[in-house]
Amino acid sequence: MNGIRVQEVRSCPLCGDEGTTLYRDLKDRLLGAPGTWTLLRCPECGLVWLNPRPVAEDLWKLYEGYFTRGSVGRVSGLRRLVESSILASMGYDGSQLKRVLGTALSWIGPLKEAVELSVMTLDGRMRGKLLDVGCGDGRFLAKMRDLGWEVTGVEPDGLAVEVARERFGLDVHRGTLEDIRFPERTFDVVTMNHVIEHVPDPVGTLEECLRVLKPGGRLVVTTPNVESLGHRLFGKRWFHLDPPRHLYLFSARSLLMCAERAGLRVTGFWTSARSARWMWAVSWAIRWYGTLPGGPFGRRSLWLRLSGLAFHAAECSLVWTGYIGEELVFTATR
Repeated sequence: MNGIRVQEVRSCPLCGDEGTTLYRDLKDRLLGAPGTWTLLRCPECGLVWLNPRPVAEDLWKLYEGYFTRGSVGRVSGLRRLVESSILASMGYDGSQLKRVLGTALSWIGPLKEAVELSVMTLDGRMRGKLLDVGCGDGRFLAKMRDLGWEVTGVEPDGLAVEVARERFGLDVHRGTLEDIRFPERTFDVVTMNHVIEHVPDPVGTLEECLRVLKPGGRLVVTTPNVESLGHRLFGKRWFHLDPPRHLYLFSARSLLMCAERAGLRVTGFWTSARSARWMWAVSWAIRWYGTLPGGPFGRRSLWLRLSGLAFHAAECSLVWTGYIGEELVFTATR
């Protein structure tokens, strides 16, 4: 397929059942990679996967110009105050006044959720050695280092690795987690933020996360939720389908099955609406244009911003009724 070797994957990697067609003739809406793609869904566990699937050795060809190396945006003073206050209430450094303010702000659910997930739900009182798998250009790691963590990253994109090392001075290894082979039981925490959907063997990657975790260590994973409200509304135009880079899309059941098969003990599992407003805007752009003009972080109209806020509010109010948030989140330990 135009220089990208592929393989047929008709059966569910978890259940072995024959997949049924969810969508066909999908194109790359973000970077214009060649070819058309089909998504299959398992009738048993709800796992969705790309078919045909690029072979592991050719996956890098799909990421030219990807946003693992984006610029660092400016943060307003008010947003910085809100974030630092809530972080102070989570055990990170801050004045008593900030801790009190952060505790009060934490009553606003969407604010609390956004700040907590910006640090992958990690409490400041548990600081130690942190590994971020698929760390991109290192912005998250730089933030966690500034908050007192000892940080290491893994990233297959060579240009993103250079940015992480040169801009932030980070210890980032180029390659996959399986390539690097860290010593067993090295890290207190391993994080994977929107990474597991990109890897050829999700269970194998989770097993490697388990291997490098210290006893009692924590794994935190986020990934798009194929059963989200956004997917139900936008269908094949839902941004998080992202063919052909998203090799898998998980339901709550299929993600839990992956974690359990890897030998992890799941300690928390929920869905988040934090990306609902952004997802609304980019999925509308795909509906209108078929692609994303200006990329996923392009300028948005006033209507998109206001309607996105309304959708975010609606999803926040409904997320407790079931697993319908835009992202699945789970924490686990060995």
